[in-house]
Amino acid sequence: MKIADGVHVHFIPTQKYKTNRIVFRMTASLNKQTIAKRALASQMLATANQPYPTVQAFKERLASLYGTQLSTRVSTKGLTHSVDIELTYLKEAFIPSDNGLFWEVLGFLKDCLYKPLSRVAQYQNKVFDIEKRNLMTYLDVDNENNYYYSEVKGRELYFVNEGLKVPKYGQSKLVDVETSYTAFQEFQNMLTKDRIDIFMVGDFDEYQVLQGLHRFPLEGRQVDLQFSYSQPFSNVVKEKIEPRQSSQSILQLEYQFTCQYGDKDYFALIVFNAMFGEFAHSVLFTEIREKEGLAYSISSQLNVFTGLLEVYAGIEKDNRNQAIRGISRELNNIKLGRFSSSLLNQTKKIIRMNALLSEDNALTLVEQCFNKVIFEDKSLSSEQWLDNMEKVTKKDVCRVARQVKLQSLFFLEGVS
Repeated sequence: MKIADGVHVHFIPTQKYKTNRIVFRMTASLNKQTIAKRALASQMLATANQPYPTVQAFKERLASLYGTQLSTRVSTKGLTHSVDIELTYLKEAFIPSDNGLFWEVLGFLKDCLYKPLSRVAQYQNKVFDIEKRNLMTYLDVDNENNYYYSEVKGRELYFVNEGLKVPKYGQSKLVDVETSYTAFQEFQNMLTKDRIDIFMVGDFDEYQVLQGLHRFPLEGRQVDLQFSYSQPFSNVVKEKIEPRQSSQSILQLEYQFTCQYGDKDYFALIVFNAMFGEFAHSVLFTEIREKEGLAYSISSQLNVFTGLLEVYAGIEKDNRNQAIRGISRELNNIKLGRFSSSLLNQTKKIIRMNALLSEDNALTLVEQCFNKVIFEDKSLSSEQWLDNMEKVTKKDVCRVARQVKLQSLFFLEGVS
């Protein structure tokens, strides 16, 4: 439901939970120069505001609202970057009647957005500096994790687009140069220029919600966003080796595929990845790790919004070439149809089970709703999704596997 140009509210009625959930999402084009600013703004949203200017006062106010929870989240989809502020509170059936909790929660959200902890067009420096240090520490700790570091470096090597080379929360060096002024100005841009989607998950009175949201100064805006991205194939595989003090080495392989969200081969791609390396029954896990003992851990994951399939393996550095050959062999086996019907059927059962379990997660409902809106007729109901997945044949899997081509290889070489 559009309440202004570029501003939408979505009702997701459900009786599954004892809580109602409000997710306020701000989405803009992915830009290397704004990622860190937006991540800092998300930190400030969850820390304090003018009416509750300390972390303690902020938390005490949430606690007084029958334990209402507030969190923020940063995500990407294609060439877009989103910041969510989420409030979860008890339904009226579980608290004393006529207490107006919805209005108090909505008022708190409005204060977070329109009464931020600021002074003269910038965030309050003391709190901002703490949150900036916290984010930089978080990013530095992540970089100490060999798997995370290898994933970041693999994507830097693979992607042509500069924004996609940067993690969704930015990099420590990018965060370091931002100030309370630059982050605050970006937050003002988010409120006035971003696409805004407000998701109401649970049991809501639609008239009441619209009445409440019209109190927010949400003006129309024109936003042109790309939720899918693809880049040209390269005939040259990029390679990079980087030594690091570690007892274990990480092999990170980046593959490209042409299928996009909602295409006819989309479901075959989901099944292929699940068979290839996503789950513990997959060929990479059973053959490379269990049978040949070449990897401590190994898995694959795909991002259908950027056309990227990633394989990572934790290995001994002397096993690098053998592991690469083994991964290539298993991919070729799928391309040639050298897999059993039982593996295909088992994979479908696991996908179905995971899909049904994910339905119990409110954020899954939000993403399903968002995809339905931004991709329009490409989005399917849960039943349609499962039905299409069940129809995937061996021939379909082979066809989509032949789309998959290696584009880059990053090797984090552990050295004593």
